[in-house]
Amino acid sequence: MEYEAHAKINLLLNVLGRRPDGYHELCTIMHAIDLCDTVTVEPATAVSVAADVPLPERSAALRAAEAYRAAAKTDGARITIHARIPSEAGLGSSSADAAAVLSGMQALYGALSEVELFAIAARTGADVPFCLAGGAALCEGIGERITPLPGMALNLLLVKGARGVSTRALFEGLSLPLPLGDAGGAAAALRAGDVQALAARVFNALTAPVTRLVPEIARYADRLRAEGALAACMTGSGSAVFGLFESRADAERAKGAFPDAAFTHVCRTLPFSHKT
Repeated sequence: MEYEAHAKINLLLNVLGRRPDGYHELCTIMHAIDLCDTVTVEPATAVSVAADVPLPERSAALRAAEAYRAAAKTDGARITIHARIPSEAGLGSSSADAAAVLSGMQALYGALSEVELFAIAARTGADVPFCLAGGAALCEGIGERITPLPGMALNLLLVKGARGVSTRALFEGLSLPLPLGDAGGAAAALRAGDVQALAARVFNALTAPVTRLVPEIARYADRLRAEGALAACMTGSGSAVFGLFESRADAERAKGAFPDAAFTHVCRTLPFSHKT
């Protein structure tokens, strides 16, 4: 079985504080996009993961598969990942792969309830529950509390330099408090289908601390705005930046302004969740 593991962007990301368990309390609005990895899941007695890019020894895809097997007491899976989503970009590459693995194993074995499946997703990684759900959503806690939102068809240009950002290292060294964006207003804009109102509320509290590590993030965002983006913002913990454009043609034209970027990609959001 072959699955599209879709990347995501954070239209808004607030960091509310540090929790007693060491994680950070978040309030974020995420939206799936049509950039994706391809994940193949086949039945096997054990769990194995192969990819055409280097993966950590204990990758999210491997941990998700092993957790499913342990919880459901099933056989394993042979997993193959063809990667298109850049890593350390804030686009959710490893989370998307893990969510696709969980979907694939559930299709193979059907041994868990939806509640159990999402519990494994939350233990695997903060963004995995959203990637499992898809569409657009307000995500709170460490990402496990998901409130679906109406999706919008948005035209985007993604831009990433050569340097990535380690999410773990960033959060371990994060100084709080950070400024907060208007999550309620951004959610209301999505519900109203108002692109201009949404563009005015695009926000990422991590932009300043990450930009100190990767200065080109600010330069790319400024250049996106100069090229006509309605909004430009870093996604997740970086280092990719997205520009929101009125049309795909506008995004395609702007792409030519980034010959120095390691990665550029014109894409659209996916308005509907996997469940619809």
